[in-house]
Amino acid sequence: MNKYLMTIDAGTGSARAVIFDLKGNQISVGQEEWEHLSIKDVPNSMSFDYDNNWQLILRCIQKALSEASLSGNDILAVSATSMREGIVLYDENDNEIFAVANVDARAHNQVRYLKDNFMGIEEEFYNKSGQTFALGALPRVMWVKDNLPRTYEKVSKISMISDWILFKLSGVISTDPSNGGTSGVYSLKNRNWVPQMAKKVGLKDSIFP
Repeated sequence: MNKYLMTIDAGTGSARAVIFDLKGNQISVGQEEWEHLSIKDVPNSMSFDYDNNWQLILRCIQKALSEASLSGNDILAVSATSMREGIVLYDENDNEIFAVANVDARAHNQVRYLKDNFMGIEEEFYNKSGQTFALGALPRVMWVKDNLPRTYEKVSKISMISDWILFKLSGVISTDPSNGGTSGVYSLKNRNWVPQMAKKVGLKDSIFP
């Protein structure tokens, strides 16, 4: 019996599930456009609607399988990619409690705070992660702490959106280095999180899976 591979891509403007054979030939694709929500009275916000977007991703998976006349049992392995810098926060029961798309820029005041109160810290962190604060995870988590303190208290884990997709399929929250590196809380040399970055700016350092 032939086996196939599937990848799920959460892009800025749409989601898609693509099926390949084991030689890398594209067999089918299911794709739907989605919208990211601007929150009232939160300038430059672009939230990731994880509840509705998961249902949309499921439809993409179903469309790709149907187009190829395949079932889930025909899929040998699944991977995921996503827009860079988009993050999801979870509580201790692994429920999503906050998520933003890649170009969410609500944390501009937190970026300024970090630059003004921790001299040279952006350059220090850039030397490890290759990322500036502009769309990084730390200012966004700090925004949650400043503006949604009850939500911040519940934060137990963080992941990228591509990791979230694989969590929804597997029940395991873990991070792929190729996208985790865009969080800015990461060592490109060691290919792992650097929790000390969060601790240095007064944020939880135990949330990195």
